Amino acid sequence: MIPRPIPALTALSILVTRPTEQGESLCARIAAMGGEGIAFPSIAIEPLPGTPLAETFDLFIFVSVHAVRHGLARIQKSATSHVAAIGPATAKALAAANMPANVITPAPHNSEALLALPELANVGGQRILIVRGEGGRNLLRDSLLERGASVEYLDVYRRVRAEHLPTATAALEQRWQQEGIGIVTITSVEILDNLLTTLSALGRELLKTTPFVAASERVASAAQAKGLVGTCVQARAADDDSILGAVARWHARAK
Repeated sequence: MIPRPIPALTALSILVTRPTEQGESLCARIAAMGGEGIAFPSIAIEPLPGTPLAETFDLFIFVSVHAVRHGLARIQKSATSHVAAIGPATAKALAAANMPANVITPAPHNSEALLALPELANVGGQRILIVRGEGGRNLLRDSLLERGASVEYLDVYRRVRAEHLPTATAALEQRWQQEGIGIVTITSVEILDNLLTTLSALGRELLKTTPFVAASERVASAAQAKGLVGTCVQARAADDDSILGAVARWHARAK
């Protein structure tokens, strides 16, 4: 009789800190791989009010799924407009809305990866709209301006710290202390900062020594600078496939 394969995340508990909807999706995939996803969102998404734009652009850049969700109704795409997506999840959201992306960033699915693509090398004279959340990095805009493009922002959502009842935080920390948590997902510096703010002194000490999966070198460096000394598992990008792949490989080595 051929033995059945053991799921890749068997007996591993993973603290999932993404916004509620994305976190639930990741927890479901963790469960399908034999692990336990513990949802504790550290960030929440709030849509920003605004009116539709009258003008169109040569290129629309959507930086996230939330940018698609909250921004599509506010733009006017002409027949000659192109669309770029940062990350496969963003591209999937655009395709589902019948606006397939002409350009999709490769891993690590960030501004740097998009800027490295040949499609964005010669953008002089083009009008470009970056659809994003409030207060994001300016690297993409600044680099495109240097290449001669006219660049505008459309901020369609804001990221805020997710609120948790003190009892919910205490319950998480009690479970963490008594049963342990195998690894924590940290997909952005903002998520890390919010998590550190939400946890009590006990929770921060537990986080400090718990392994964590970082979605980029920038996140890994920030975590270590803030005192995290647990094993850092480096993912190629912030999408679910990259996070789960990195954790599964680490878990296999740690057995």
